[in-house]
Amino acid sequence: MKHIKKIIGVILSLALLITIIPAGTGIIVNAATGKNIVAYFPNWGIYNSAHRTMTVGMIPWDKITVINHAFFEVDSSFKLASTDTFADFDKMMDHSEGWDTNQFRGHFGEYKYYKNLYPNVKVIVSVGGWTRGQNFHAMAATSSTRAVFIQSVIDFLKKYPFIDGVDLDWEYPGVNRVADPNDQYDRGCPGGPEDKQNFTSLLREIRQAYNTNGLSGKMLTIAVPSGYDKLALQEPDVYAQYLDFLNVMTYDMHGAWENTTNHQSPLYANPNDPCPTSPIDIKNRYNTDSAMKTLQQVYKIPAEKLLVGSPYYSRGWKGVTGGVNGMYANATGAPIGTWDNPQSPGGQYPYFTLKTMENQNGYVKYRDDTYAKTPWLYNAS
Repeated sequence: MKHIKKIIGVILSLALLITIIPAGTGIIVNAATGKNIVAYFPNWGIYNSAHRTMTVGMIPWDKITVINHAFFEVDSSFKLASTDTFADFDKMMDHSEGWDTNQFRGHFGEYKYYKNLYPNVKVIVSVGGWTRGQNFHAMAATSSTRAVFIQSVIDFLKKYPFIDGVDLDWEYPGVNRVADPNDQYDRGCPGGPEDKQNFTSLLREIRQAYNTNGLSGKMLTIAVPSGYDKLALQEPDVYAQYLDFLNVMTYDMHGAWENTTNHQSPLYANPNDPCPTSPIDIKNRYNTDSAMKTLQQVYKIPAEKLLVGSPYYSRGWKGVTGGVNGMYANATGAPIGTWDNPQSPGGQYPYFTLKTMENQNGYVKYRDDTYAKTPWLYNAS
C-alpha cells in the first residue's frame, strides 16, 4: 500500500479496514460474521520506535483473519525478493529456531511459530507497495518474464509452507510514475497501456501455476485503487475470478499534494467539497461508497470479494487558513509527522499518537456527521 503520506491543520481518517485492513498505514475471518479482517505488518517496524518497534508477536492474532507481510518486491531479475532479508530471515527473535540452514529466524521464524498457535489465520506476502513497484511493468510484459516471477513464487511457497499465498500491490497498472526524488526508498513505478491486459494475464497465470503445482489452496489477492479513473486502466471484471479477494485502497484520496484540506478517507461525498468534477470527478466519486459501488455495479465483482481499506494514520496540512474548523481550507504544505520522511512529509501520524493529540495543545477533534462521516483534528495555531 502506498507508503503513508497531512497536521498543523491535521486532517486524518481513523477508519479501519472493514471487511478489512489497516496499515500503513486490513483482514480476518470472523466466525460469527463471515467477515475478513486483513492487517498489514511492516517488516521495517522493528527498527522504528514510531512503529513501537513492532514484532510479529505484537500482531493481534486473535482479531484478524489475514496478515499481509509488507513488503517483498519484484527484483531486477523478475523474481520475488524480500526488501529486508536480515529482518525477514536472519535476525534472532524470540522464537528463532537456530542457525542451521533448515532452521527459521527473523519475521518468518516468528510466523512459523504463531501459525502453530493460530492455524486459521492466513499469512500472505505482499509484493510492491507505493515505493517498490519498479519492476512490475517489465516483469508482466511477456509470458516468459511473467513465468520467471511465477516460478519464484511457487518455489517460495514450497520452501515456506506456512505462508498462505501472495498479495500483489502494484500502484498502479497503466500509470507511469517516476520516483519521488526526496524519498530515498521510492523506486517509482513505470507503466503503460499494455499493463491492462498484462496484469490480467499475470493473475491468471499465477492461479494456473497454483493449480498445476499442488498449491490450489494458496491465496492470491491484490490491492486495487479506489479511484474510478485508475480502475479504468485495469480489467477488474476479468481478473476478479482468479482472486480470493481485492483489498480496495479507500484511503489517500486526499493529501498535502493538494493545497486544500480534505478527508483522506471519506465514507461518502460531501456537497460542500470544493474539489473539481472534471476532468476527474473527485468531488463526487473519491469516497468509499462510490468506490465500492463502482466495483460491484460497473465491474460486477461480488461483495464478498471486496474489502474496504482503512488507514490507521493521518494525512495533514500546515499553513491552514479559512474553511470551517480547518476543513476545506487553504493550506501551504505538509507538516512533518512521526511516520514521515522529513524530506517528503505528509503529516502522517499513527493512530495511537493521534489519540493522545485529541483536545491537547490546541488540537480539537471535529467530525463530519452529516456527509463524509469522518473525523479530523484541527489546531488553529
